[in-house]
Amino acid sequence: MKVRDLIELLEGMDPDADVFIMAQPSWPFEHGLSGICQRRDFTEPDDFDDDEDVEEAPRSRDRWSGSESQHPSNDVFLIEGSQLRYGNKNAWDAT
Repeated sequence: MKVRDLIELLEGMDPDADVFIMAQPSWPFEHGLSGICQRRDFTEPDDFDDDEDVEEAPRSRDRWSGSESQHPSNDVFLIEGSQLRYGNKNAWDAT
């Protein structure tokens, strides 16, 4: 999902509604959202080439084993907060 896709999905939502993360489809839990950040917020500056355009940054085909410098520094992360309660498996069908 791209940031623009998330913004588009949120445009029709109540701006005063709380935001949660539903995780683990086989045993769902609701989590609060503690914040957002970009990869550059938690990686060393040396991990990225300053002369390299973010859009042109090399991407690892394997997101599990690639080094930080192979992933775009502008990737956005929604940071999971505390686990609040059991979720509902039907949430995945509603998306």
